[in-house]
Amino acid sequence: MKKGIRVLCLVLALLLFSAFAIGSGSTDATEKTDSDTTAAGDVTVAADTAEYELGDGIVRVWTNSIDTKWIMVAVPVKNTGTTDLYLSTGTIDVEDASGTLVQSISMVSVYPQVLQPGETAYYYEETLFDGGSEDGLTVVPHVDVEKATVDCIRYELSEIQVKDQEYNSAHVVGRVENTTDTAESMAYVVANLYDTDGNFLAQEFTILDNELGAGEKMGFETGSTAYEFNADEVGSYEVYGFPYQYQF
Repeated sequence: MKKGIRVLCLVLALLLFSAFAIGSGSTDATEKTDSDTTAAGDVTVAADTAEYELGDGIVRVWTNSIDTKWIMVAVPVKNTGTTDLYLSTGTIDVEDASGTLVQSISMVSVYPQVLQPGETAYYYEETLFDGGSEDGLTVVPHVDVEKATVDCIRYELSEIQVKDQEYNSAHVVGRVENTTDTAESMAYVVANLYDTDGNFLAQEFTILDNELGAGEKMGFETGSTAYEFNADEVGSYEVYGFPYQYQF
């Protein structure tokens, strides 16, 4: 009797093992992954779900008025396809001229998150510089771009100005209007600023303190960057207003 029970248990264990192996084999056969680690520098990336171009990465190191060393990194991503894209946070590695890793910056934000065809977003971060060589620094971005499954919602903007501040870099002020029929508790305004030669200068953003009701218009001021510049250094800008959108 005991021998029969042991045989029965053995048969059941073999059956379970076979079922698990078949299931695992099926998953491996159908799973497909695409690398999203791409060096910046006018690189075009095309996949089944996204088509975009990474522009030249930007890195800048400076020392502020209290002798603290900072680094700014930025990587442009242009939507070269015909459908909206969704961009998630990424990582940017900073290398010196020899290719040695100087600093790795994770959880780098990108705005706007939902990118329409022809538009350019920036992965952008300012943080303290870890040290090391400042010569010939380049960036290696690790980005996360996919086809958008959420609608691209944009708010109307008006009265846009770039103004100087007494102790900080220039910032952007204006009004944002929620033209949708849904109130938003996390309304963003993001400004990409360019110098008089058309070169990328900085990115500034703000989250409105109060809920932006449906049809409501509210003033905003972007937060200034650690990198200091004056309003007369800004030759052009792109400003976006939108709700924070999640895609799973």
